[in-house]
Amino acid sequence: MRSMKKENQPGNYQLKADLEGNYLIDKEHKATKRLGIFYAPSGGSVHKVARLIKQKLVDLQPDLFVISDVTPLRLLDYHNLILVCSTLGRNTWEMEQKDPWSSFLPKMLRIRLEGRKVAIVGLGDHVSYPNNFVDGMGILGRTIEEIGGKLIGETETRDYIFNDSRALQEGKFIGLPLDEDYEADKTETRIDNWLKGLRNTREDKSKLLIPSLPVYNSSRGRGSGLFLDRNKS
Repeated sequence: MRSMKKENQPGNYQLKADLEGNYLIDKEHKATKRLGIFYAPSGGSVHKVARLIKQKLVDLQPDLFVISDVTPLRLLDYHNLILVCSTLGRNTWEMEQKDPWSSFLPKMLRIRLEGRKVAIVGLGDHVSYPNNFVDGMGILGRTIEEIGGKLIGETETRDYIFNDSRALQEGKFIGLPLDEDYEADKTETRIDNWLKGLRNTREDKSKLLIPSLPVYNSSRGRGSGLFLDRNKS
């Protein structure tokens, strides 16, 4: 199978052509950065939440991208990913084409995320769409699993009111659901608890983005051990 180098792409990705002429990213591409936060759409509640998460993880110096400004190749630069998406599912995305994830998801099928851990935040509206609550998170999660990524950051359902969701797996949400329309007062606490779970603990390493090490304390001048590169862990 013929391979080639593609210039002007981050990371000097090795590309291989499949039988249909599509170029697939070599799964051997090495991630070099700790954490990337990717979100869409820009300018609204999703953007607000993505920025808030970045602020709360400032000690880790995460990179923040709106997906309309990058290609899925950028995901490969990171050992750990946090993806923030909007409320509904594929039907709405395809009909309205207002959410950049509708065009980004098919392109993601050309990469492989083996060895990378992915946490998803989904914004929903449990009053207007109780039967489709954070469906978009479920669709995005299935894509991540299809391309080899490991989902982490599941959330219990007990704090939520809804009828059904495509983001459920074994009775839990696959990521963090938020409702900025009707439960905005709960958003920050939910994010804090969720991030604490991602930072903790040694008891269940499947939930960790990284090995648990002391959190940054400015008085001691120590950097956080969170989101360590593999070659340093």
